[in-house]
Amino acid sequence: MTGYAGCFGAGLVAEKKSKALLERFPSFLVRNAILQGKEDENEKAMSLLKESDDDYGMIGMEVVSDGGVFKGLWNLGETCDVGFSVDLKEIPIRQETVEVCNFFDINPYQLYSQGVMLFLAEDARGLCEAFRKNHIPAAIIGRTHAEKKRVIVNEDEERFLEPRKQDSLLELKEGKE
Repeated sequence: MTGYAGCFGAGLVAEKKSKALLERFPSFLVRNAILQGKEDENEKAMSLLKESDDDYGMIGMEVVSDGGVFKGLWNLGETCDVGFSVDLKEIPIRQETVEVCNFFDINPYQLYSQGVMLFLAEDARGLCEAFRKNHIPAAIIGRTHAEKKRVIVNEDEERFLEPRKQDSLLELKEGKE
């Protein structure tokens, strides 16, 4: 995975609801949350892949946007016809995103995530290293398996991923202005 879960969506929320956020958080956190939504490394990542002599055993790729990382994972699993186990703790997420999402009771993993890409590659380590060398945040977040089940692991708890039809941004409660 490249980028940070929910970053773009949290930036949109922070921009629209900054007044409510400023009542609880310092201005630098709110400002950083807004600015984080403006970053998009996808073009840089795609350029790197096109210029690379190594395809890293690329099997599949998904550009994440509405519905967030969870929807992107589901789509990638469908496209590549694989099951997977993803460690929730390995999904990169910024603290500003966590704070904004907690404040508004939004799931950051189901939140608009422009700037995030998911890759399925045989040489995931090599791919991550190439991204990092080019200052693109990247992490290995899980493994595929032959079974078709799609599992999210959070410490000792496992839950099955289900198809997501709506972005958490659309579920934002209007109660906090």
